[in-house]
Amino acid sequence: MWLLLAILAVPILEIALFVQFGAQIGVIGTLAEIFLTAALGLVLMRLEPHRSAHDLRAALDRDASPASPMAHSALRLIAAVMLVLPGFFTDTLGFLLLLPPIRMAILSRLFENIRKAAIRGDAVIVDAEYEVHPDLHQRQLPDKENRD
Repeated sequence: MWLLLAILAVPILEIALFVQFGAQIGVIGTLAEIFLTAALGLVLMRLEPHRSAHDLRAALDRDASPASPMAHSALRLIAAVMLVLPGFFTDTLGFLLLLPPIRMAILSRLFENIRKAAIRGDAVIVDAEYEVHPDLHQRQLPDKENRD
């Protein structure tokens, strides 16, 4: 229900902000803001895989969990997407997600909610068994010459 409300409310909010700020900064200023933040978002999207790989390597080198760098990377990528989307509200949210203290607050709240759900028993745990089928286990891939 909340997701549907947000999907409906964000475009209405963006239109209201375009009218409000557009009257103050003009059409050229509004278009410049849209294109500059979209360009910034695209640059951040292109750089994020490299930064993420660097952060993961650094975490693994110091024997730390890769969960935190991966979560920060996901939030930075969401921030970049929000910057690409046209609008003052989404740009503001995107810029806020680029700030490390904001990301830390979001992640700590998210992890706390996950921990509480696990304690309450709301978490879904999948338990499964498997067995190796003897025919599939013994089957070999054909040689490269035979595949052509």
